[in-house]
Amino acid sequence: MKKVYIFFVVIISGFAMAQETLPIYQQYLLDGQFLINPAFYGATDDVVVNGNYQKQFSKLSESPNVQSVGIHANIFDRVGAGISFFRDQNGPISSNGITAGASYFIPLSDDGERKDQFSFGTNVNFYNMNFDYGALNPQDPNDPLLYEGNNNIFIVYANLGMQATYKNFFGGVSILDIPLTNDIPIVNGIEPSPTKYILNAGYDYVLTEGFSLEPSVLVNLNTNSSKLIDYNILAKIYNETNMFAAGVSFRSAKDNIGSQQLSFSPIIKAKLNKFTFGATYNMGLSDIQTYGGSSFMLSIGYNFDNFINTRGFRYR
Repeated sequence: MKKVYIFFVVIISGFAMAQETLPIYQQYLLDGQFLINPAFYGATDDVVVNGNYQKQFSKLSESPNVQSVGIHANIFDRVGAGISFFRDQNGPISSNGITAGASYFIPLSDDGERKDQFSFGTNVNFYNMNFDYGALNPQDPNDPLLYEGNNNIFIVYANLGMQATYKNFFGGVSILDIPLTNDIPIVNGIEPSPTKYILNAGYDYVLTEGFSLEPSVLVNLNTNSSKLIDYNILAKIYNETNMFAAGVSFRSAKDNIGSQQLSFSPIIKAKLNKFTFGATYNMGLSDIQTYGGSSFMLSIGYNFDNFINTRGFRYR
């Protein structure tokens, strides 16, 4: 395992610019849409707090895990703002980042419930990657990679997004991980750009009062010509203050070499008054799952009454 870690360190040191910031799992299905699209900052009238924990490859003693927590709200008139923090731990390699940004909303109807609206937003991610060489047992302790000062990488990224909901249709587009600093290898064509393009769309099909089906799809593209696609469906039971949903998410991947089915994930989520909860279990479909095991994600949150903007959202 130590040799494997050294191999990963060498690869990451050479391709640090191509690393993603917050890995995308099912956060966007568990009230964490704002983590992958800044246009969702302030999408409701509440002050929304959301936290997620993702555990990968449960059979491994030092398996990767990701934690994120964020808050966003409508802060005045039609303007939203948000801030979030994440940490990604993978053995001796750890990454963390702080993201902050804002959004602007345009109502598409006068329903008074903000169901039909368009928004766009942007944020900045201050991202840091660290290598704990003390956790390694290298064959050559004089390896230049182990010299002090080579174990930390800091990058500033920009993210852009827009989204809309109209008559139960919803969709969004976001461009993530646009490097603003340390981009010399990318500009000179030495390394591929880490930038991702996220597209999602769906429809909340109301079967009867208090019950609906919500099919959706998310496409994750990047400049390396690889593509991840999530096919999702949720069944929802709800009233004015509570909601329970259950469904599945199927993820596949495709690149220039071929395609592969990656995971099948049952999902549950609930809203009890102001409290939200969600969970998903990722049953891996690739060969690595035989050795590493499956993954899971937990999400909790709370929607506070808006104490920041007591005046409320401006429709006109």
